[in-house]
Amino acid sequence: MRARPAQASPVTVLTPIVPGERDALESYLTGLSNAPGGSPLARVPGTHFARWVIVPDFVTDPKQPAPDPLGSPHLLFTSNVDGSADDYLAAVADTLTAEAPEIWGRCVGCPRPATGAGLARYLRHNAIGTGLFFAAYPRATVQAVTAALDVHDRLVRLLVDTQLAGPAAIRAAFLKEFRP
Repeated sequence: MRARPAQASPVTVLTPIVPGERDALESYLTGLSNAPGGSPLARVPGTHFARWVIVPDFVTDPKQPAPDPLGSPHLLFTSNVDGSADDYLAAVADTLTAEAPEIWGRCVGCPRPATGAGLARYLRHNAIGTGLFFAAYPRATVQAVTAALDVHDRLVRLLVDTQLAGPAAIRAAFLKEFRP
């Protein structure tokens, strides 16, 4: 049997932070966790998982022949996405029009304004290869995963609601909930 190609793709972008902007960037990113609508990345179509991490420097391993410092803090953006990395980065640049200037706008070389095609080119330019990639659902789209989770939640709710019911009542509730 031949393996089917994976649906999900990795995205990894590493950008140097403008000197003096690290604290403001960290504060802004921290504030996103309390945003009313949740993560802005949830608005970007095809996002399975994504995160921003500020990397102050590489940890030097004693086994490493020579230190390899970054020279300045960097912003690491990683994501597991539906489709190609290029299409996803274009969607990020087109969708995060309010957030991108506050995030990548604090990074060295980011275009002004930090949106649209210019930002997408910048992100592609700073993309790095992904050496290890794990996707929880490598052959399923975000839409398929969301639909499966909805069925799971409906089934759990049905089981809780009918846990003391008899077989006929459980069957009737199941058919009412899941019959097409």
